[in-house]
Amino acid sequence: MVSIDLKKLVLKKEYSLIRAVLDATAPEAWIEMADGRLLLGEQTHSSQLLRCPIMLNGHLLGWVTGKNVEVVATLISQLAYREFEKRTLAQELLSKYKEISLLFKLSEKIIDSLDIQEVASLVLAEARLLLRSSHGTLLLLPDTTHLLESVASFGEGELFPPTVPLDNGIIGQIVQVGRGEIINDACLCPQMQPVALICVPLRSKESTIGAIALSRSTTSPYSAEDLKLLTTIAFQTAGVINALLHERQLRESRQNDLIFRLSSQIRESLELDVILATAVGEIYSALNLDRCCFLWVNAAASHISSKSLALGKLVIVTESKRPHLSSLLSDYAIEVVGRLVQWFSQQTLVRINDVQTLPDGKTRQFLQTHDFAALLAIPIQTRSGQLGAICCGTSQEPRNWSDSEVALLQAVTNQLAIALDQAELYKQSRHTAQLAEDKAQQLAAALETLQHTQLQLVQSEKMSGIGQMVAGVAHEINNPVTFIHGNIQYVQEYTQNLISLLQLYQTEWDSPSTMIQQTIGEIELPFLLEDLPKTLSSMTIGTERIRDIVLSLKNFSRLDQAESKSVDIHEGIDSTLLLLRHRLKPHNNFPGIKVIQNYGELPLINCYPGQLNQVFMNLLANAIDVLETPPYSLSPAITIHTQQIGPNRIQIRIADNGPGIMAKIRTKLFDPFFTTKEVGKGTGLGLSISYQIITDRHGGRLNCWSTPGQGTAFVIEIPIQQNLPATDSSGDRRPNDG
Repeated sequence: MVSIDLKKLVLKKEYSLIRAVLDATAPEAWIEMADGRLLLGEQTHSSQLLRCPIMLNGHLLGWVTGKNVEVVATLISQLAYREFEKRTLAQELLSKYKEISLLFKLSEKIIDSLDIQEVASLVLAEARLLLRSSHGTLLLLPDTTHLLESVASFGEGELFPPTVPLDNGIIGQIVQVGRGEIINDACLCPQMQPVALICVPLRSKESTIGAIALSRSTTSPYSAEDLKLLTTIAFQTAGVINALLHERQLRESRQNDLIFRLSSQIRESLELDVILATAVGEIYSALNLDRCCFLWVNAAASHISSKSLALGKLVIVTESKRPHLSSLLSDYAIEVVGRLVQWFSQQTLVRINDVQTLPDGKTRQFLQTHDFAALLAIPIQTRSGQLGAICCGTSQEPRNWSDSEVALLQAVTNQLAIALDQAELYKQSRHTAQLAEDKAQQLAAALETLQHTQLQLVQSEKMSGIGQMVAGVAHEINNPVTFIHGNIQYVQEYTQNLISLLQLYQTEWDSPSTMIQQTIGEIELPFLLEDLPKTLSSMTIGTERIRDIVLSLKNFSRLDQAESKSVDIHEGIDSTLLLLRHRLKPHNNFPGIKVIQNYGELPLINCYPGQLNQVFMNLLANAIDVLETPPYSLSPAITIHTQQIGPNRIQIRIADNGPGIMAKIRTKLFDPFFTTKEVGKGTGLGLSISYQIITDRHGGRLNCWSTPGQGTAFVIEIPIQQNLPATDSSGDRRPNDG
């Protein structure tokens, strides 16, 4: 409390005023101290005198004795109170000044620090001097625990433990209450003597983030002024630490956001160039750099498999930079980059705050030549052993790379390393998949070739067997038919002679016997004489037709024409039509099929006649199958048109006026085993074999043109001479629309 010296007040500061009031109101009065010492006036002895106290806030300062002294005592008390207020205010101002000066000095020390532990050490050092303490600690309370953790301390021994539970001990209770306290006989450790303890929570925005605790011997207890001073220090410290904590959280959030964003963008693409460009761009923006680039290292010890990198080079493959800086995308030999290749090959973190201070002149010259004032680089090694590095730099002035920036770059490079491994695995898997796909295509092609070869072999064997059988049957039929046909003329002559003789007998012999007349009646001689020549003539026609059929069978089988030879195409078509003639006739409700033959002038064609006849048989039989399927067309017809369309090329068009073929079916017509017929009526091999015969054996084309509701046409184009180049001999397997 501020003390007032009554003697000084009465005899010096306010003497003139008090003297004047005494002279005016009580000339015989005197003023004395509380202990009786005389200050002003002369004492007299009289029973009529009044003694009035001089009071200040309930405390006795002195006495005024005499007549009419009430006014004087009141005046001096008021003067004392005014002096008390002045001194109190001055003391408060001085204390506030000291406090502000302390805070200013403390702020100057901690404001430049961005590390919480460094701030805590500075604060404790200042508090140790100001509060003359022997031990101290600054504790912080993490958000996720109920345990105070020491970040800085001083003093010998372990008076303050490294961790303090909130629900146990003096410091924990003070922090929970949230108000600073002084305990001048605190027992912090059972093995130690009691100490004087002062503890103040670190509070920021209604939340407690930690505490400052100091101690010294009980012989020097802490005072309320000490508590006030430490509270001021704690308030200032809490603000700084809270800002640093917030900045740390914000930095960690930015780091996590960068890593998450980078990871997300990397996952969107497994292409190596895209991954590297994305990572470099994000780091360039996050660290506010002048330049950021990614490079590959090819050193002797790195065992890099990339063929594009020469031994002992740095190859910068992607970068982000300020517009005024020149590009670094190039190869740099080991002779010009100094020790960079060595550092990166050893996977050494490169942290150069000022390039000018580098002792290695070659490295310094390379970096300065390429506008690096400061460099931060972290190497990366992929699973295959390939070495790379992320390089960050400033170009205008040095930069003190902080631990947080290094940590951020390391976190990003860890993600980038994973992405590079994924890209490498993806590239390998794509290569493997491509090899597998190529192999599968080769196997599919080989299988298709094998199937086609098998089909051709089967069909060739089948056609060979059928041809041999047909040829044998034709030969066996031909011999007796030829015998019959050759002798029937003689039979006709002999019969005619007998008829003439019989007629002569009838003329010469007018009266035959009864038996003869009876026999003539029984055998109907007049009818017999009339019908017998007709019967013989009909037999002649029958044998001629049998001979034609045998000839057609021989032409169709062509066993004697297994090799290519020049033939009349029209003859093969006619033979095929002759064999199918029975299917063209009307039967039941079917009106029959009209065949329209528009033959052009064609030269002899060098071909495989038997196989070509097989194609004609397949196409004509399919057309008949379509036209025979109900509902029938009013006038079913098949049109066969032949013409020469080039110097060495002819065209054969076989068309029907049936319902046509849908597009989705046309694309599969020539596939093996594809058929639209009912089970048991088609094998799906006819058109496939026909296609192979035309395209592979004859170097021609077989196309299907069709429009639903307007019929279907199969167009064959083959060269006239097989050994001459055709105008267009490529086999177009795709059926077309008409």
